[in-house]
Amino acid sequence: MIDQNSAAIGRFDKSFLVHMIKDFFLILLLVTIVEFTIKAGMVYYNYTTNGQTEAARVTENLSDNVRSIMRNEGGPVAARTMYPILETNWNDLGYKVAIVPAPVTVTSIEENFGFTPEGIPAGPWPEGRHKTASEDITAEPFCLACHTSADVGDVLGTVIVRNYLAKDFAIWLKDIQLSGGLAIGKILLHSVLLFLILRARMEPLIGLRSVVSNLARAYGGLHHRADIRTADEFGALARDLNQFLDRISRVIGELDQVLGRVVTVNDDIVRVQGDLRDRIDTVISRLRKLERGAMISAKGEPRLSQRWFEAARLSVLAHKERPDDAEATAALLDELQEVIASAEAQIGNSEALFKDLADLGAESETLRDAMSEMTRLEERLKAIIETGSTLVQRVRPDANQASGTSQAPEQA
Repeated sequence: MIDQNSAAIGRFDKSFLVHMIKDFFLILLLVTIVEFTIKAGMVYYNYTTNGQTEAARVTENLSDNVRSIMRNEGGPVAARTMYPILETNWNDLGYKVAIVPAPVTVTSIEENFGFTPEGIPAGPWPEGRHKTASEDITAEPFCLACHTSADVGDVLGTVIVRNYLAKDFAIWLKDIQLSGGLAIGKILLHSVLLFLILRARMEPLIGLRSVVSNLARAYGGLHHRADIRTADEFGALARDLNQFLDRISRVIGELDQVLGRVVTVNDDIVRVQGDLRDRIDTVISRLRKLERGAMISAKGEPRLSQRWFEAARLSVLAHKERPDDAEATAALLDELQEVIASAEAQIGNSEALFKDLADLGAESETLRDAMSEMTRLEERLKAIIETGSTLVQRVRPDANQASGTSQAPEQA
């Protein structure tokens, strides 16, 4: 694996095109080497199986040439001229040949023509692996005109042929030298043609890479789309990429809507929390006020009761002792009026306290409604969270599978 932050990513020498041309060149070169190696193996196999047969065939042809020369009246003289030519021709074909005259031939030529026939000398033979074939040339009636000392059927000489393995490999090497240069030129030509074809065919892929590069940049928009220029795999890839981007855009739009709903709910929560805070502060303040009023009323109520009983006792005593005393009756009336006034004042305070308690009850109802509103907001937030989870699962289906596998043991 290559680190995604590696500086080598995107360099020209690391491009797919360069790798493709290099691999294609090396493969063609390897194929050419394998082809030449197979040809070398075929050369060796052909020599092993057919080398002896080829040596025998050459021996037969050379023997026929010697017989053709002997049919002429000046055969021995012509042989001195033709044998070097035959030797050169067969040597050029890679065969080493020898024509060894028999003693009867040497005697006959010396007596009739005055020179010693040498034929084609048999040595020295070169070293190396070879196949050898030989054939004896027997006297026929037309041969007796020159070979006077021989009879029909006598051996006049022996033809020897050596077929060397080096000869076949020399031919193979010449073939390599000729076809090797052509192969290198063909490889270079094919590489150039492949480069041109790939550059033309990979243009849609380069466009896809440009789109992906724009998408990969920081704060890049998702409005980029790939052009579908061909109907092949690159065109299908461009279409799939565009569909994927459309899907991502739709998901992001839905996420934006969810975010807007979350922001709206958050604003509502902030508003409700502020309202609750104000109402709670108001209720607490009024509770403190009612607490103080109740304490004052509780402290004033015993004095009111004592004065009331005292006034009632005095009125009873005054009535028994001095029923006709007007001054005492007036004083008692004044005392009773003060008591009544104090009682009315305390009744008014009690009514105000009860009114405040009623208002506090109404505020409590308002707080209860606010708490119900908070509950509804919580339910809305849960719905939004579930919607967001669904969107995440649509973007990443593997997250859903992972959660399902993790929940399976718990359910079990």
